[in-house]
Amino acid sequence: MGEIEKLKSFVDSFQYREKYLAAIDPKNGRYPFITISRDTGAGGHNLADAVMALIDQEKKDPLFQDWQICDQEICSRLARDSRLKVSRESLIVTEYRSATEDVLSQLLTGEASQEKIARRMFAMMRDLAVYGKSIIIGRGATCLTRNLSYGIHIRLVASLPSRISLMMKAHGKDEKWAREKIREQDRAKAAFVKNFFHKDIHDPLLYDAIWNTDRIGIDEIARILVSWIKNKAALPK
Repeated sequence: MGEIEKLKSFVDSFQYREKYLAAIDPKNGRYPFITISRDTGAGGHNLADAVMALIDQEKKDPLFQDWQICDQEICSRLARDSRLKVSRESLIVTEYRSATEDVLSQLLTGEASQEKIARRMFAMMRDLAVYGKSIIIGRGATCLTRNLSYGIHIRLVASLPSRISLMMKAHGKDEKWAREKIREQDRAKAAFVKNFFHKDIHDPLLYDAIWNTDRIGIDEIARILVSWIKNKAALPK
């Protein structure tokens, strides 16, 4: 599916979910959902794709219909909000800016403040989680949605060499670029969670499970998560 088709699918699905939010308990939710926190290069997007492939095999079951991966599509929808004056590319590339960097960015690009953009993003992510049937990658989703009963919160970690290898393969870049990108993005992710949620992204108590993808394959984790979705759905409403 191309980028435009993926965005249209996401927007259509999101608008469908928005219609039913008023009838859903905002402290409980309606369907299971997954949040994925990850070391850069540990395979977060690969895992989301693997889960969706298994979900597609189960789509005769209503529980597994209309699931969505929520990552770059959220950035695209935010970029379409004229009140924010922010580009999709900026949202994808920049996970966190210091206060000084944020002020400079506003002066140079005319974009809305990082806090204003984050609050709109959080509202969207929260709505997606309350309805459920979403796989939400990064951007503090675990902290934002931890009080919802149907959430499944995981973190992926891996050794630096394997993360470098994955980044080189995924982006067609050399080892120096991959090493620097990992350092930069890991720092930004930790700062984002610390600044907006006052949490340590490495705290194991934030997650239901932490998997080392050097030791357990993505496909095996995906199978476990589909089983967890079924278990979560069986919880009393």
